[in-house]
Amino acid sequence: MQKYKFKNGHTTLIEYIKPDMGKTQKFTIVYAHGFCSDPMGRKPEVVKAWCIENGVGFFRFEIAGHGSDVDNFRKTTIDTYKEQMFEIVRDIVDGDVVVMGASLGGWLSLLTAIKFPDRVIGMIGLAAAPDFLKRFFENYFNDEHKKALEENGEIIFPTNDFSYIITKNMLESAKPNLLLEGDEIKYDGKVRLLQGMNDAALPWEIAPLIAKKLTSLDVKVILMKNSNHRLSSDEDVVEIKRMLNDFLV
Repeated sequence: MQKYKFKNGHTTLIEYIKPDMGKTQKFTIVYAHGFCSDPMGRKPEVVKAWCIENGVGFFRFEIAGHGSDVDNFRKTTIDTYKEQMFEIVRDIVDGDVVVMGASLGGWLSLLTAIKFPDRVIGMIGLAAAPDFLKRFFENYFNDEHKKALEENGEIIFPTNDFSYIITKNMLESAKPNLLLEGDEIKYDGKVRLLQGMNDAALPWEIAPLIAKKLTSLDVKVILMKNSNHRLSSDEDVVEIKRMLNDFLV
């Protein structure tokens, strides 16, 4: 991977493998990782290998404030991440795009698909977590948490799978980017959603709710009864590859 300075001022690592023009597939998978995670785990490696095998382009990147840029995490917001994703699709990657994201990356992928419907021909969500900050605040923050947030500007919030640092600015930035508040999510491209029903960080019912609100008629949801938020088991990988195959022509 190589360093790239985004217009938001953050320099993070990226990897861009362009489509094999000798093959029929001419689109690129843009992969966005999860909150407080990185783009180097099993899932992106599986996606990269699939892309190379099928001649599909592949782009992955560190979200600002993550990975090599982790020291700047407290300076970032949902808008920081969103603009980074928008820049990739608008200015860096050529041709058609399928956006693919895990957790936070799924939220960013949906926002990007909505923003660029003519460029983004499809979306894959792996435990996609739109609006997760709002749910955290409403469902899990007690008076003590809220007081600490006001006094310190941030809080370390644990779940069974992960511990998150959540800043006040991050929470405020989530509000204009909420997707599940309205009656519909206006995107008509192909969408595939994979969700574990043993996910301790995200209610599994979110995936069917996303599907219901999307205006697209080409939406499939796969629920994995024994899978957690990471979706990295052998069984999960089989389903991820099956979803990717849906985009081959």
